[in-house]
Amino acid sequence: MLAKCSAEGMEIEQCDVDTAFLYGKLEEEIYMELPEGLRELLELAEAEGEDDVVCMLLQSLYGLKQASRVWNETIDKHLKSMGFEPADADPCVYTRGEGDDECIVCLYVDDMLIASRQKAVIATVKAGIAEKFLLKDIGAEQVGATVIYEDNQGAMALAKNVGYQARTKHIDIRYHFIREKVVSNEVGLEYMDTKNQLDDFMTKGLSSKALRYLMMRSNVGPKLETSN
Repeated sequence: MLAKCSAEGMEIEQCDVDTAFLYGKLEEEIYMELPEGLRELLELAEAEGEDDVVCMLLQSLYGLKQASRVWNETIDKHLKSMGFEPADADPCVYTRGEGDDECIVCLYVDDMLIASRQKAVIATVKAGIAEKFLLKDIGAEQVGATVIYEDNQGAMALAKNVGYQARTKHIDIRYHFIREKVVSNEVGLEYMDTKNQLDDFMTKGLSSKALRYLMMRSNVGPKLETSN
């Protein structure tokens, strides 16, 4: 699927169904022992034959041997109702439509990849799945703060200071979102001296020594001539 999407320039989005196993309907009548602490919570200690009290499951539950199968049957039925058909080579890969309207859903338990040439098609499919299941976009995992190396100490001070500044009142409000990202630890700011700042180093007036140093740091070297 990834090879096809890459070759044909298709967009891919990744989603997850929350509490997926709870959507499955059990056909069998299944009982379970009371979890630790539930007997006291429900005051079942006063019931006659308390040692024989058990719970009857009304929904599929994680840990049941049939839970995965029941969930797969549930999502399979819903995708087919949306017009998708499973592939002959892999029943967990579903396709619908052709050309620009083609959409592929790759299912792995409760996670799925949705691919199409148009984001609007992906959005429509996600909306159709979300009509019955609680769908969550996975996206890229944020591990720690994304570090921005900045040589403008004034800009860093403004980003870290959430208070009102008279001199900044004319800056468009949309640029102040960086403050939220710094507070939430999604973005981290670290000072980098201008001499060592690799970003846009060709816009500065540099000595030959400083230029060679920054070129080396950027893995930029002279073009080597090759003979035929």
